[in-house]
Amino acid sequence: MGISVTVHEDTEYPEIAKVYAKLLQDWKKTSVLPSVFGRDGMWELNSRTRDSQIYKLHIRLSDEAPWKKHKPQIDRVSNKYLVYVQHWLNNDCYQVISVMSPNAHELARTSFLGELERRAEQFQNT
Repeated sequence: MGISVTVHEDTEYPEIAKVYAKLLQDWKKTSVLPSVFGRDGMWELNSRTRDSQIYKLHIRLSDEAPWKKHKPQIDRVSNKYLVYVQHWLNNDCYQVISVMSPNAHELARTSFLGELERRAEQFQNT
């Protein structure tokens, strides 16, 4: 079947989310890192975010300069996240559940995290 990435219906900035979902799908297929993608990792804030397979990917938006090719992914950080989920049963299925911008770090410390968990659980239960 191959890698597929969808966008949750409640995702902020839906047009941006669609573009980044395509970039995410291509990256997962080819392992070629887009210049607008930075540090990537599982959201390990608490057991719910871990259990829901939530990931946060630092991003640059189209109005920002992309990262230089030689800059290591681990060093590419921003205050904007593409938040996505990997399906627990089908590792080839992903869903973008949020474009956190601006101030992603601050937003991550609010009740918005509960909304991300809700969206992730919706996806996991499909």
